[in-house]
Amino acid sequence: MRKLQILATAIGVAGALALASAQAADEKTDSGPVRLIRNIQTGATNQVATVAFGAGVRNCAPRIDQVTNFLMQGATGASALLFVPERDPDNNMVSMAMEWKTDTLSRAYVSAAFSPNTGLGCAAEYETVQYWSEACSAVAAKTFKGATASGTIGSEISILTIGPSARVFMMRATSSSCVTIKKEVLR
Repeated sequence: MRKLQILATAIGVAGALALASAQAADEKTDSGPVRLIRNIQTGATNQVATVAFGAGVRNCAPRIDQVTNFLMQGATGASALLFVPERDPDNNMVSMAMEWKTDTLSRAYVSAAFSPNTGLGCAAEYETVQYWSEACSAVAAKTFKGATASGTIGSEISILTIGPSARVFMMRATSSSCVTIKKEVLR
């Protein structure tokens, strides 16, 4: 019995240490290669672009600002992790993972990558992943009205074309729910 009490205490202490370590790690993500940015607001220059610029990302900071502001349209809250190269950040790819929400839609996961290119300035791509509590046909008709059905990737993922380099991929989650992945490449 005593061994079980010692084991339970050890597990409890280990759990507390792990939680404290995770909280400390969360608090330390404001420097280094991964930067946590909470409560993002749009504006003349948003926090994501400001953090990127402060980390030495000069070529892509304007594109980061443009894409992040676009993604934030209609959002009521967002936080992000910005992945900045440790060496020569101005000449290497930068990546971002974001969670955003609106009052009317479910939360979404957003992934974006920014790559400096001397001929273009900075190329970018983003993907938003979102769960809908409606069938994919209803989501297509309501949310992506005017999009062109463009077939399927395989047998389960349908494609909507919403622009020259923008697509929405739709996957049935259940008979009455859908997951969408919106992808756009910006050059």
